[in-house]
Amino acid sequence: MISSAVRAQNINRSNVSHINVKRRSTGMSSTARVICISSGKGGVGKTHTTVNLGLALSRLGKRVLLLDADLGLANINIMLGFQPKATLHDVLTGKSSLEDVIVSHSSGFDVIPATSGVADVTNLSEEERIGLLGAFDGLAHQYDYMIVDTAAGIGSNVLYFNVAAEQRLVIIDQEPTSITDAYALIKVLSTNWDIKEFNIVVNRAPKGSDGRATFSKLAAASGKFLPVKLSFLGAITDDDSVVDSIIQQTPTLNLYPSTKASRDITRLAKRIASGEGARSPKGGMQFFFRSLLEQNA
Repeated sequence: MISSAVRAQNINRSNVSHINVKRRSTGMSSTARVICISSGKGGVGKTHTTVNLGLALSRLGKRVLLLDADLGLANINIMLGFQPKATLHDVLTGKSSLEDVIVSHSSGFDVIPATSGVADVTNLSEEERIGLLGAFDGLAHQYDYMIVDTAAGIGSNVLYFNVAAEQRLVIIDQEPTSITDAYALIKVLSTNWDIKEFNIVVNRAPKGSDGRATFSKLAAASGKFLPVKLSFLGAITDDDSVVDSIIQQTPTLNLYPSTKASRDITRLAKRIASGEGARSPKGGMQFFFRSLLEQNA
């Protein structure tokens, strides 16, 4: 008997392709808004949130690109149950074009799988920088959102991606270590990089809770010691359907669309989409990569 995880993995592999598809047009002329999703510690559901938030935005008619920025550790493709034919590293080395690396998922969003073999994305030659900037400049108007899934913690890559992004989402849960480590991430970005605004998402919120109590603990500590503004974007309810969907390597919104967790994620997507009118002066995909690669040039 084939297990549900293996069966789902086989199904998912048929739901992705490495072909250059025509992006859906929404009539937007601005460049893609870049949202960076991070967490102070691992295991808080950051990648699950990234994938399902991207799916929820695509269901709102948005063109979405997911960038797996946990360099060296492939997380998004594992969550979706496929093995990429190429990664961003192949673009840097000239083995593949960026369009060849992009994976189009049947759910309606695209994925750039994690880079392997590059410890630090800013540790690139001048030729690699120019090539990468040119490749992403060409994609800037093909998407409405690029969602960046970083590694956990305060490593250099995590900081670089957050500094370059237009909007930052920090994922926490009710565990004290999650809150403490999220505070550390916010402190470093605020103190060393002058980042002052963060959106907070509480994951695995207990049933019957709206997550505000957990958010308040982080907000209280940050408000007392840091000159930052934390905005509560919302919470995702703790639900067995999330665990099962991860095991089956299928987005929760696809597998269990009517659960509380799925409704919570859809609500988060609507809140993000409702703020499209206000853009950062540095906003846009091409500015993101230019900033990222010029930080340590």
